[in-house]
Amino acid sequence: MVNKVEYGNVKNILIGQASYYIALPVKVSGSANTTIKAGEPLTGDLTTRLSSEFTAATSGAVGLLLHDVLLDKSGKGNGTLLIAGCVDKLKIDSAVLGNITTAKADLPLIIVAEGSKI
Repeated sequence: MVNKVEYGNVKNILIGQASYYIALPVKVSGSANTTIKAGEPLTGDLTTRLSSEFTAATSGAVGLLLHDVLLDKSGKGNGTLLIAGCVDKLKIDSAVLGNITTAKADLPLIIVAEGSKI
């Protein structure tokens, strides 16, 4: 069986395409058929990231979701966890930006600044 998947332009929250950053692939979970937006703080265990799931949370955050993730009917999806880098706050939804502000103390390696919104 062949699955056909179409990919569009992926929203990028980094300051620049060649910007310094460190990101790891992770499994994410949440409410079925919803989208976790780019920049959302995630909590989970980095040491078991291949066998455990990360969820959106402002307390105990270990990184930010690099791209939007549409969760399936089971509430599961694959994402990229930004653990260090420079993020453009002009590219982030205002509600998500508030969550980043709340979680900022847990994210010392992530810089949030105004970039170019391009």
